[in-house]
Amino acid sequence: MGSAHVTFVEPVHGLGRALALRLEELVGGSSKKQNWKGLGIALLVITVICSFIILAIYLTATRQPDKHRDLIPFTLKDIFNVKPPKPWNGTWISDVHYSYPDINGSIWIYNCQTNENLLLFKWDNVQQENVGDGIVSPSARYILIPISKGKIRPYYTEYDYDLYEGSKLISSINKTLFVSAILFSNTDNLIVFIHNFNIFIYDIDSSKTRQITNDGHKEDIHNGIIEWIYEYDIFNDNVLLYWSPTDRYLAFVKLNLTSVPKNNYLTYNSFTNDKYTIPYPKSGDSLPFIDVYVYNVNTGETIKVPRPLEYDPLKSNVYIFHVVWCGDTCLAVVYANRAQNSSIIQLYTVEGNKVVLKKYYIEQARKGWIPANFLRPVFDKQGTYAFIVRFNQFNFDKYGKSYPQIVRIHFGQSIPQIDRTSTTNIPVDRIIHVEDKDTLYFTGSRGDPRERQFYKWMVMQEYVEPECLSCYDENCSYSGAQFSKNNGSYFILECFGPDIPYSRLYKHSGIISVAKIQDNQPFRQWLDSKLLPYIDFFNVTLDAKKNIIGYGMIIFPPWYNPNATISSYPVIVAMYDDLILSQLLLSFYKIFLSFFSFYSSEKLNIQRVTKKFPLFLQEYYHVTKENISIVLFDGHGSSGQDEDYLKSDHVDWFHRQHDDYIQLAQHLKYREKRLGNTLNETRFGLKARGSAALIALRLLEENNKDKDEYICAFLQSPVNKFSHYQVVHFQHSAIFAKTFVGAGKNFEFKVYPDSDYYFENDRPTYEDYFRFEIRFFQECLGSRVVKERKPIVVDDSNE
Repeated sequence: MGSAHVTFVEPVHGLGRALALRLEELVGGSSKKQNWKGLGIALLVITVICSFIILAIYLTATRQPDKHRDLIPFTLKDIFNVKPPKPWNGTWISDVHYSYPDINGSIWIYNCQTNENLLLFKWDNVQQENVGDGIVSPSARYILIPISKGKIRPYYTEYDYDLYEGSKLISSINKTLFVSAILFSNTDNLIVFIHNFNIFIYDIDSSKTRQITNDGHKEDIHNGIIEWIYEYDIFNDNVLLYWSPTDRYLAFVKLNLTSVPKNNYLTYNSFTNDKYTIPYPKSGDSLPFIDVYVYNVNTGETIKVPRPLEYDPLKSNVYIFHVVWCGDTCLAVVYANRAQNSSIIQLYTVEGNKVVLKKYYIEQARKGWIPANFLRPVFDKQGTYAFIVRFNQFNFDKYGKSYPQIVRIHFGQSIPQIDRTSTTNIPVDRIIHVEDKDTLYFTGSRGDPRERQFYKWMVMQEYVEPECLSCYDENCSYSGAQFSKNNGSYFILECFGPDIPYSRLYKHSGIISVAKIQDNQPFRQWLDSKLLPYIDFFNVTLDAKKNIIGYGMIIFPPWYNPNATISSYPVIVAMYDDLILSQLLLSFYKIFLSFFSFYSSEKLNIQRVTKKFPLFLQEYYHVTKENISIVLFDGHGSSGQDEDYLKSDHVDWFHRQHDDYIQLAQHLKYREKRLGNTLNETRFGLKARGSAALIALRLLEENNKDKDEYICAFLQSPVNKFSHYQVVHFQHSAIFAKTFVGAGKNFEFKVYPDSDYYFENDRPTYEDYFRFEIRFFQECLGSRVVKERKPIVVDDSNE
């Protein structure tokens, strides 16, 4: 790979990410379908930096136009201290009310009919530091207030709760023992919670607690709570507890990990090198055995839900995607095989102390795997019809592309079948709300995959296009909605971008705007004082014959002027979602996960280039301080486009990604006319983590083939080989180190003992890591040409 300077950063005690394993075993594709997910409890972090410095890079000048003179540049403190814009921080508790916390932690109730705010709970009553948001019961009669925080896990945080009726303290849940999940019943009088992986129900009226399970254990049995494989890749939720509509039954998921191999790690906080053990499967190992159970609240009986007969031979090689109540005695469970190319939606009836299979529907993938989020059935009120999302299997566009659409399954027939299909003109993102069997609401994109518009579909109007309810506002190109509970009489339209997010309340009947709920004015004022970078979007034609287009974003320093700048900017191409405002901030703003989901993972399948409001604080600071530019790009394997673009096996994915990033560099240098030769003489660096490291290293090897598009790479937690993906990062780093030693290459090895997988969770660690990254790119891309900057030609006509 030519002359090399190498440096390492990554977690040894943790189980990093399992994208390569997903690609190898599950026929490639979305990380939403990964078999395994790494733990964020990594106790050693090692950084790998591989530099292949060949030529000097032009660096831009520092002269700033007058319009920037009074603005404040971003700082490292901003990365940790900024309060991100909130699209909506409320929770629907009824058909006309939602609760929300204010900045002081007090809880308010908003009445949609009267547009009035009622103070429900004042945080001063607790007289202590706010450790988390309160939980309001459906009738707003009771409030659960977290008073202390226990263990913080990647997939849950333990709290100790007090129960209030208004401002009156009436009970302490579980007598100061920490609980990892807690949930009000629909009728207010019961609370289900999890302690030490066992399920308990607390009766508010009698002040009595009953234990539902007694076999829970961290390494063996998880009752009602997620573990690593299912964490966010399958359920997208950490609590697996489901009340029936009138609280007659409680369904829950049991995960049996006893047959899953254990991985051992060392901690380095003592001279004894304590060993830490967790169950974690590698490729081909046994998965957790998963089942659904139903607890009868009246009789105290617990009933096991029978699995599909078709999957009996698969034993533990079965996934459960969704558990949905379609009536008070009607339960739907969505199963899938390990390859995820087959799935079964089973409809059961709970009859006393029996769970009886009534109907089932089988879904087969046309290609690759079935995205788990597509198959969540949304039922009408009668439970007769269910709506799911699937890739169109019959009607392709003129280029042979297949896009996701909504289908309606008629479960009232003896053999459930699809009887309605949405238009192919609007690729569907997800189903938002089903009003009845003939009317539903969804988000999708028409023409531009970077958008998410909000649509209403009248199912029986076959020749009428769905109505777009968010298209009227150019600042609402990426939207979502949340309907009120039960009847959905009101909904919140959330506009995530391209401008600063805002939310508006609508009355469902007639789609009447009632009030603007959140405009983020304080954040807007703060941002107006900041020196903002110049952000531009571009498209790369990856295959003209097949009309395959990749979408990208470039972040320039604030003083970049597309009409005047003639100097070259070093370019860092970020191949993974390491855009900060990550886990640390998200832990405080979990309500905004849908908005900031692309900040928290290295998975290449996540669509990063969208019309959401961009708030890449680390990148803003970096480009401003160092006069560089940073590029994000959605290559093959990322979501948001057609089925073929998303899905490929791991070999094909590797080559496609490699070719995509070669074309990306060539496009920005020679074919993007809007850049006006700005990047013609620029060399590109790479920043990657996990599986992307393999692609980055292959791109560096092109230097030996006179294709020197990229000259250096900064690699965190790299994976050295897909087939060896065991998520034990130090093992991969050690293999890299041996390789570089054997090849006579120079390399650095930086270690952060007992650190979290996410550097952002610890400020001192992150600041050290970020300074290390900045120094590397200074040496690789710019340190030798800082004194040779070309002047920027500034237009002084307006001065």
